Amino acid sequence: MKIIEYFKKRKQIKEEKKAKQKKSVRILKTIGGTILYILFVAALVWGAPRALSYFLNTEYPMAAITSGSMWPELKKGDLVFIEGIDPRTVQVDDIVVYVNEKNAFTIHRVVELKENTLKTKGDANNVADTPIKYEDIIGRLYKIGNWNARLPKLGFISTTVSKYNK
Repeated sequence: MKIIEYFKKRKQIKEEKKAKQKKSVRILKTIGGTILYILFVAALVWGAPRALSYFLNTEYPMAAITSGSMWPELKKGDLVFIEGIDPRTVQVDDIVVYVNEKNAFTIHRVVELKENTLKTKGDANNVADTPIKYEDIIGRLYKIGNWNARLPKLGFISTTVSKYNK
C-alpha cells in the first residue's frame, strides 16, 4: 500500500507543479501580449501620420472638419486627407486647404482663379471668402477616384484632444 500512496503523492506533486507552470505561462503571455499591443498602438499613432506625410507629399496629411461650411460634401467631425500640390495647379472646383488670417486651416472649394490670388467658398456659405494668395495653399483634398478621402466622425477625436491641449 505504501507504494501506491507514494505514486499518488508523486502524481499530485507533478500536477501541482504543472498548474503553477501553466499559471506562470498565462501571466507571461498576458504581459507579453499587453506589451505588444501597446507597442503596436504606439507605432500606429507615431508611424501612420509620418507614412501619410510621405505618401501624400505634405507636412499636414490630415485635418478635421470643424464647421459645417462645406456641408453636404464634408461634414463636421470628418477626418480628411490632404495631398501636397503645386499651388499653381489648383483648378476651379478643387477643395483646397489654406492658412487663413487667423493662422488656422480653412478647407473650402475654389470658385475663382486670378493671376496672384484665388477665391474660395464653403459649399454651405452664401458668400465667397476673402481672396487668398497661392502661397497660402497647404494642399488639396485627396481623392480616390471621385470619392473624397474622408473618415466620418474620426475628426471629433482630434478636435476633442486639441481642446484640452491648449
